[in-house]
Amino acid sequence: MTCRRDVSDYQRSAVYRWEDKHVHPRDTGTIPFDQAQAIVDYVWARAGLSYPPKIGELGRNATCTEANANRLTINIRATGVNSTVLLHEIAHSLTSDAVSSRTHAHRPRFVGVFMKLLCDLIPTFDLDELKRSAAASGVEFNFDGPIHKGTPK
Repeated sequence: MTCRRDVSDYQRSAVYRWEDKHVHPRDTGTIPFDQAQAIVDYVWARAGLSYPPKIGELGRNATCTEANANRLTINIRATGVNSTVLLHEIAHSLTSDAVSSRTHAHRPRFVGVFMKLLCDLIPTFDLDELKRSAAASGVEFNFDGPIHKGTPK
């Protein structure tokens, strides 16, 4: 079996490398599983949105994945998740459409939302610094356009 490259998520690897070098090393907090939903709810309310995604437990067989998300759910390990990883997954939910399942994947709009979440919620991050490091890492970002469309039925 061969793996297909998702061309719609053209900068996924670059985003992960940028995070590993410039974002995650500055993460000083771990969010316990039972507190993650409150953070998601807070971010959603702060954005003036309804129907936040629900936190679920990542399957115990997931050995390479720390978390995953779509518009309706964010799955994390039962042992909790790093703050920056949770914000990464919240950014995925914020840039996904519940009605059509369209997503910004790791494209520029997702990165812009993620950067804003980091700076708004973790005081040690600076937006200009993140923009500089992303650009130097070849990661495209923008801050224009809708966060998400549609609400779950």
